Amino acid sequence: MSTPPQRRFSLTAKQFAGLVLVALCVVFSVENTRRTKIRFLVPDLTAPLWLALLVPLVLGFAAGALFVHRRR
Repeated sequence: MSTPPQRRFSLTAKQFAGLVLVALCVVFSVENTRRTKIRFLVPDLTAPLWLALLVPLVLGFAAGALFVHRRR
């Protein structure tokens, strides 16, 4: 009886970069939980700093995705 070969777990460069980015995002969020005042076309709002930075980031990605031109 032969034993099946054992699989080794390995990360690709993209997976490693993704894990590093996720770790940095988690650290950033934990470090920036202080509440901050936000004013934009509405009365003052109060939100955690990480959330105040995440909203424009997501909106920027969405705007970029709308204007992406793919070459054939």
